[in-house]
Amino acid sequence: MGAGFYSYDIAYSRRVSKYEKASADEIFNSEMDPKMNPKDVTRECCETSEHPETLPIIIGLDVTGSMGHVPTSLIKNDFPEIMKKILDEGVPCPQLCFVAYGDHKTDDCPLQVGQFEASDELMEKWLTSIYLEGGGGGNGGESTSLVYYFASRQTACDAITKRGIKGLVITIGDEPDLGDYSKKALTNICCGAEKDMTAKEIIDECQKKWEIYHINILDYRGKMHDVAQCWKPLLGDHFIEVEANTDTNISNMIASIATDYYKKISKVGTSVENVTNTVPENNTEDTNYHPPHML
Repeated sequence: MGAGFYSYDIAYSRRVSKYEKASADEIFNSEMDPKMNPKDVTRECCETSEHPETLPIIIGLDVTGSMGHVPTSLIKNDFPEIMKKILDEGVPCPQLCFVAYGDHKTDDCPLQVGQFEASDELMEKWLTSIYLEGGGGGNGGESTSLVYYFASRQTACDAITKRGIKGLVITIGDEPDLGDYSKKALTNICCGAEKDMTAKEIIDECQKKWEIYHINILDYRGKMHDVAQCWKPLLGDHFIEVEANTDTNISNMIASIATDYYKKISKVGTSVENVTNTVPENNTEDTNYHPPHML
């Protein structure tokens, strides 16, 4: 996947004419698109003569009840601007893969995965193929680590395997990670797992190939569950908090993370071997943290 190029002018015009005044129900799917089913699939980010240097970027969106406004805001308001900022900073070929996640203990569709794409039309196609399930349980967390499990085990990216450059995963949510994933759940939702896994084990595995950031949207849920107590031990300073009702700031943060990461790898020749194969230095495990449903 990943043919074509991104046109800001065309994307902006399409946003104004097609999405700006449309409702979320008119934009997004009313059920899970079979093409978004993550079961036993592999998503490819290929390098060709058209795109000899790619930066694979996975954007994971929480689509539980409190978070449906984020993908809606992206397509109605902010997405062309995100790509413009990334391209203006000199990232030669960002290929984006939109992923949606929920709660694997309660939802019918806890993970949905698009394809890596370079063109405006195809990026928007996968973004709008997301089903805003609006689920989530009363268990104090979501299944964010399904995104990292998918990135680690169900992607094939030339930047990683041929050039040794880590890809980038940015997840967005407002809850802790649920913390533990059974072998059965991982196998049924994604692909074969050898054992039960914790969020830390999934993240540690993913970080061998991907740089992970999580953007937490602060609101009453953050105060209720102490989201930072979950994420800080897992991601250190790659855990970023923004205020609620600031979707534009979320979009700016996505663009800033992507462009800063590209500058970093361009400057030091960052590769799978020499970009932090472990979590950041201040990311020491907090023995007081337990999955929310175990509290």
